[in-house]
Amino acid sequence: MRRITSNELLDEDRGTAEEIRTSLDDLWRINRHLGGVTSSLRLLDHFFSRAGPHPVRVLDVGSGDTRLAARLKEELLRRKIPAEFFVLDRRITHLDAGRPFAPGLRPVVADVFALPFLENSFDLVTCNLFLHHFSGEQAQFLLRCLARVAREAVLIDDLERHLLPYIFIRLAMPFTRSRITRNDGPASVRQAYTREELAEMATCAGFREFEAERIPPFRLGLTIWK
Repeated sequence: MRRITSNELLDEDRGTAEEIRTSLDDLWRINRHLGGVTSSLRLLDHFFSRAGPHPVRVLDVGSGDTRLAARLKEELLRRKIPAEFFVLDRRITHLDAGRPFAPGLRPVVADVFALPFLENSFDLVTCNLFLHHFSGEQAQFLLRCLARVAREAVLIDDLERHLLPYIFIRLAMPFTRSRITRNDGPASVRQAYTREELAEMATCAGFREFEAERIPPFRLGLTIWK
């Protein structure tokens, strides 16, 4: 399946306030029921199995309405791992939408290519459904920007480009509530990466210690170790 890039509507807030809020609701349901939570937890569990359980300071990039970050924080606390989460998005409207659902997080509005943090400011940097928006040298630069502020690792969770999830999401679109989601869902699958492409991207970005893996069903994980 050939990769096709496009501009997604939610990234540009191209819709009414109600459409954007509804699309963020759709995105949370996708993460909750179709693998976003479980795949992110799998990456975190793998990290702690290697680094050992310890308190962490986490920067979640491209957080949207922050409900995924809030869930991950709750799950870490259940594992008796204290976690301080900073949630970053370039759209204040996205972060504001999550305030009723995600108390206790520290919101940051910033451009990912100009992160307002010193080197090694966080133990972990994470992102979910974010990397596929970038291509070529820009995607490689993104990885270096994330790694600059990470002390231990960068954990990236994203879609796998494959015909089956593309067909599934096209068929499921009538059950979504927002026209933004109906546009962005299939577009996200078409511009996602394969595991091999993800590994090549990390190598070209200059990283040597990393793991690119497939996470069923049709998710990809990239762990960059510092």
